[in-house]
Amino acid sequence: MSFKKPQLNRVKTDIQSLTIYLRSVKKWGKSTLFRDLILEKYGDPEKGLLVGIGAEVGYNILDNLNVTQVESWKDLKELRKWLISEKGKEHDIKMVAFDVVEELIPLAEAEVIRMSNAEGKACTTFNGAYGGYGEPRKKLQKLLKDYFVGLRKAGFGIFAIGHTKIKSIKEKGDETDGYSILTSTLSNDNESIFADIFDCVLTGTIEKTINSKKITGEERRLYLRSDGFIDAGCRYAPDAVPEYIVYEGNFARKFIDTLEEGLKNSKTKPISKEEFKKEQIK
Repeated sequence: MSFKKPQLNRVKTDIQSLTIYLRSVKKWGKSTLFRDLILEKYGDPEKGLLVGIGAEVGYNILDNLNVTQVESWKDLKELRKWLISEKGKEHDIKMVAFDVVEELIPLAEAEVIRMSNAEGKACTTFNGAYGGYGEPRKKLQKLLKDYFVGLRKAGFGIFAIGHTKIKSIKEKGDETDGYSILTSTLSNDNESIFADIFDCVLTGTIEKTINSKKITGEERRLYLRSDGFIDAGCRYAPDAVPEYIVYEGNFARKFIDTLEEGLKNSKTKPISKEEFKKEQIK
């Protein structure tokens, strides 16, 4: 690898420059949001691609959505090769969504087993790959990171979709019962892969209004910042985006505007919306 001279980093101005990781309960509207985001941003469904993974097929009733399905790591590698090599030829895809990331893990584990055997380190299980101990996990994490970083370097926006659950957290040395947090269903080490390389880690919730023990209303929210219980965060300047936005009306437009406003607010030198739009066009 040749030395690269330092260059001044500039905050990007477009949602396509972001990597977005969205977790929520089932049926919250994650795949629908990606479809609507592509239509609102580009006006052309073929500018986006939703990749169904493994057994997860959650797009059958979504109209106007460009889709494909992968069932092995080999499929994923061939997809990435096609996306990069045929960009501007067979397709003009701007953003790629992966639905859902939980289904990525068993595909990556199977690939680690294959790689270990191919390199002469025979194994039949993931935990036994590369001699076991922490090596299989290191290989899996590198496999996933390299995959997404390769797509990002090629200029694709990435939208990863996952599910949530409540976890109990007990810090080392804490003599209390710890605390609860709404976060990903992934194990902590696998979750850290996405938390490390994605710009926006978002969490969708459904807030219920209860009167006399009956549900009288619901409000879907998308959290962009943690509130202590809900795990979320973005690589923006402090307070560049609100804690959450409500999923209502033309939510795709609100979603785009909120994230791009966060990019604008993260610049060290304040600029007007008009100047920001000129930068986006440029």
